[in-house]
Amino acid sequence: TTRLTGLAVAKNPHHTLGIMYGKIMRSLNKMPQDAAYRKYTEQIVTQRIEILKNTPNVAELEAKLNSGQIEEVIVQAENEVFLARKMLEWKPWEPLVKEAPPNQWKWPI
Repeated sequence: TTRLTGLAVAKNPHHTLGIMYGKIMRSLNKMPQDAAYRKYTEQIVTQRIEILKNTPNVAELEAKLNSGQIEEVIVQAENEVFLARKMLEWKPWEPLVKEAPPNQWKWPI
C-alpha cells in the first residue's frame, strides 16, 4: 500500500516514468529552443531520466528524486505531460497579439 487514499501501488514504476518522461521530452522538442518552459523543464526531466536509468531500486529512486513516493512522482509526471501539451497549444513564447494595457506587468500598483 502507498498509505495514500486513492493512490494504488505502481506495478512497474521505472517503465511508467520512462514513458511519461519520453512524452514530456517529445512535447518539449516541438517548442522553440529559447522558450523558458522548454529550457527549464528539459533540464529537470533530463536529470530525472538519468537518475531513473541509474537507480534500479525504487526506495533509492524515491530518495534521489526527493519528490515523494514513486506513485506521487508518476502523478506529477502525468500532470507535466498534460501541461507540456497545453503549452504547445497556448504558445506562450509568441509575442502578444496586441499591446498590453498600461501597468499590466506592475505589481503592486
